[in-house]
Amino acid sequence: MIVLLDDIKIRNDKVFFPYISMSLGAGKIGSLEDLGAALSAAEDEIEFLVSDYNDVPDEEKDYASKVMDVLLSAKDNNPKIKITMM
Repeated sequence: MIVLLDDIKIRNDKVFFPYISMSLGAGKIGSLEDLGAALSAAEDEIEFLVSDYNDVPDEEKDYASKVMDVLLSAKDNNPKIKITMM
């Protein structure tokens, strides 16, 4: 599975959680903790294509950074998770 995350989808929880829930098909993901748990338990390969991360506005970079921290942690803990920065 490939999931595209761009500067629009990753900048706040109101956009991110509905999108990531739909993309992963893992039920409702409503927090970064839920996302981490879902990715840790993932049995199928998931590749996140992260696009335009540097274009996230300064006032929303903190949230985008937290999302990336969860993704990177999941990648370190589950060999089925891959991240490609575009």
